[in-house]
Amino acid sequence: LRADTKLVSLLREAVDSASEEPGWASLAPFGSLLNKTANDFDPRNYGFKKLSELVSAIGLFEIERRGNLLYVKDGRKK
Repeated sequence: LRADTKLVSLLREAVDSASEEPGWASLAPFGSLLNKTANDFDPRNYGFKKLSELVSAIGLFEIERRGNLLYVKDGRKK
């Protein structure tokens, strides 16, 4: 998955655009933005039922649970 530069770029751009606080994007707006940007995007095309599973499997993003919400951050940004 890391070698799929198109996928990684798409995810990184969506995290940047959906960020509510420095670097962190809530999973719901992140997913909505992905669907608007690439309307054919579906984590099932990559073998995952959920977007969070796909993002986690790539290993280039941090995922943090805050209550009932998941947040995603580009792992390159500290």
